[in-house]
Amino acid sequence: MTPSTAYIDMEFAGIYGTRQSMQIPVEIGIVIHNPEKDMLSFTGRAFSFDIDVELWKNVMDDVGKRIEGRRRVFNLDHPEHSFQFDPKFHLGVKGRSEARRAITVVEKDLREFMKALNREDISTLVFFARRREVETLKTSRVNTEGFLIRDLQEEIKAEYHLKEHVSLDRVSLVTGFSITKSTVGSVHFSYSIPERFRYLIKPHKAIGDAARMFLVDREFHQYPEEFGERLNYHLTLYEHRKQAESSAQDEENGLIRPKTM
Repeated sequence: MTPSTAYIDMEFAGIYGTRQSMQIPVEIGIVIHNPEKDMLSFTGRAFSFDIDVELWKNVMDDVGKRIEGRRRVFNLDHPEHSFQFDPKFHLGVKGRSEARRAITVVEKDLREFMKALNREDISTLVFFARRREVETLKTSRVNTEGFLIRDLQEEIKAEYHLKEHVSLDRVSLVTGFSITKSTVGSVHFSYSIPERFRYLIKPHKAIGDAARMFLVDREFHQYPEEFGERLNYHLTLYEHRKQAESSAQDEENGLIRPKTM
């Protein structure tokens, strides 16, 4: 029997009042691929504690370039309710002590959640920019010995001799990532989504990003030449967009004069 591969993503938030110096996992999403049946299974967890956090989400344009960042402040016990950010608010000694307790509790919950994966026949753990997740698993005392640990972002950079890493948002554009009411897909692949997970399969949700990672991996390894061509085309578009926006900004700031006929 061929072992399965688990694609893992975590979302993090800064604890409100610490200027992002204290971070806490808010959710984990895992997509498990069974290679013999070519089927996916989904699992995840949102972590809970009575503490306020601030979560940043990047807004991208059509080539995956960051336009702006949006901050949402909410209580981890009641994530459906947001409230206004106060830049003057800072946690005191008591608040920071409670924040450390919140992190300890969430790390314990993460450890218990990961233990459940022992029932699955998994040999490989795949991350995208793995440092943060791997460090969190380590501090949560999750045992990853015996697993092959992969970093998909690093593999793509090395394979195509890129000067810098490419974000998951951008490589998802390269793969043609798409979502319907019942499926998640890319240029060459399509997989059904269990009904209870369909509302979670979206970019920047942990399970949604784990699904994006899986499809990037499939396209990258099953169609490497085509993936490379699409990646190079994307990089060209991205650089042209950056240069055009930089020139427009320089013109606006009076650093260059507009061309005249």
